[in-house]
Amino acid sequence: MNKSFPFKKRENPLSSENGNKTAGSGVREKYTATMDKELRKKVKIAAVEKGIVFSQYIEEAVMEKLEREGY
Repeated sequence: MNKSFPFKKRENPLSSENGNKTAGSGVREKYTATMDKELRKKVKIAAVEKGIVFSQYIEEAVMEKLEREGY
């Protein structure tokens, strides 16, 4: 029996096939952070428009800031 779903399966954002920029170690750690509700909403919209998941958007933003500040 072939089950077809009415929705598309999401791609794994951590898959190396997606060509993601990631920090050097490759070890991923789950974390929780708090932020202003409106800021979170803007970040979610920006991530969707870019076609990536929220956590990947945050990771890329943090990496860019660290590079700018010389870390």
